[in-house]
Amino acid sequence: MKYIIVTAIFFLVGSIPSASCQPITLAAVGMEPDSNSFQATVSLVAEVSSRSGVEIKLVSLSAKRAHENLKAGEIDGEWCRVDGYGENIPGLIQISEPVASHPYTAYAIRDDIKINGWESLKDYKIAYLRGWKVVEINISALTDNLHPLNSTEAGIKFVSSGRADIFINIPFIINPLLARDDLKQTATFALHPPLDYLNVYAYLLPKHAALAAKIERALATIKKNGTYHRLLPSLK
Repeated sequence: MKYIIVTAIFFLVGSIPSASCQPITLAAVGMEPDSNSFQATVSLVAEVSSRSGVEIKLVSLSAKRAHENLKAGEIDGEWCRVDGYGENIPGLIQISEPVASHPYTAYAIRDDIKINGWESLKDYKIAYLRGWKVVEINISALTDNLHPLNSTEAGIKFVSSGRADIFINIPFIINPLLARDDLKQTATFALHPPLDYLNVYAYLLPKHAALAAKIERALATIKKNGTYHRLLPSLK
């Protein structure tokens, strides 16, 4: 699988000391590398990198591949996963300051679907991004009519073609794609209310424990001074 790598920041200038000799590589999952969502995330990571003194490379990977690479030590962490992620990776460090809070949302083309929480999805065919454990945990006990897919664009097309009733995603990732002329024509829209509101967090392998506090402080600072919402206005 071809990796698409964006360097958030190659070197630091001024009075901020580098915290490590080599950049750490973090995966961002669910975002196409040429999407507005990924580019906005790159900007956020660059700001965190600058303020923390930790050089960070961001890579776009599928959720499943990111998890496999993290377990194998081929990447140093992940940028945005739900609370409790990676329980099968010994010593994995969750940075306590949330990267974001997202409404997990059902998308459809049918206007007769009514939802109210995860259990209301049990009678539908559900598409979701492969490796999104939060979906599997909440849905697998209700139905086996699940369709894991490799990209958000594939999910939009899958549900718009009638092969699934619902595609589960988050507005930060899916909305920029739905604004594209070709995908706008699918008439895919969000169902309300959202299924759940969940914080997502950055995770690091235990060998990078010394960097976690630096990244946490940088995230907290840019939230307090308004930089966070300037870089990610869609999350206001």
